[in-house]
Amino acid sequence: MHELPLMAFFMNHPKRKSTVPPSLQCARGVTLVEVMVAIVVLSIGLLGIAGLQAATLKYKINTWARSSASTLLSDLSERVRINPDPAGSRFSETGEDNVSEYVIGDAWAAQQSAALDPVTPNCETEPCAPSQRATHDLQVWRQRVRNNLPQGATLISGNRKIGLTVTMMWFDKELLGPATGNVPPALVVTPVCSGAETGMAQQTCCPSEADAPAGVRCARFSFIP
Repeated sequence: MHELPLMAFFMNHPKRKSTVPPSLQCARGVTLVEVMVAIVVLSIGLLGIAGLQAATLKYKINTWARSSASTLLSDLSERVRINPDPAGSRFSETGEDNVSEYVIGDAWAAQQSAALDPVTPNCETEPCAPSQRATHDLQVWRQRVRNNLPQGATLISGNRKIGLTVTMMWFDKELLGPATGNVPPALVVTPVCSGAETGMAQQTCCPSEADAPAGVRCARFSFIP
C-alpha cells in the first residue's frame, strides 16, 4: 500500500532532478576535425566561385565590346541612309564611277595615332553640302568608335550599290593562346580574311589592310544604304 507514494517521493526528490536545461539536454558539440573539414569544403567552394567570376568577367567584356560594335554600326548606317549620295551611285544607275566617300582604309597603327580633330564646318549646327556632311559624320563616328571600344578602330569598304562592309577592331588582352610548359600564354593574332571564310569565321577575321597586331579582335558587318 505504501510502495507508490514512496516511489513518487524518490522520483520527485530535488537530488534526482537534472540540473541541465531542457534545451541543452539533447545538444551535442562538434569536434575540431569536423570544423576543419567544414573550412576546407567552404574554401574549395569559394575558390570555385572566384574562378567562375573571373571567367564570367572575361566573356562579359568581349560581349560588351560586340554589343557596342552593333550599336556603332546602327549609328553609321543611319547617317549614311540620311545622306546616301556621297556613298556612291544608286543601284539602278549605270556607270563605272561609283566611288564612296564613306571609306576608311588606314591600318590599325595609323588609326591609333590619328588625331581625329573636329572638322569644319560643324554640320550639326551649320548647313552643309552632302560631301561635307559625309566628312563630318565619318569623323564624329570614328571618334565614337575610339571612345566606345578598347583602342577602337574601323575599316569601311564598298559603296552604295554593292553595299558597305564595316570592320570594327578593338584590343582584347584576353585573346591568349594556350600555355606551354612554364611559358605563360601570349597574345595571338586574329586570322586574316582570305575570302574563302563562311559563317562566324567570315564575321571575325581581320582584313589584310588592317595589319592588325596580336591581341586585336575584329567584327565584320555589312549593310546596303
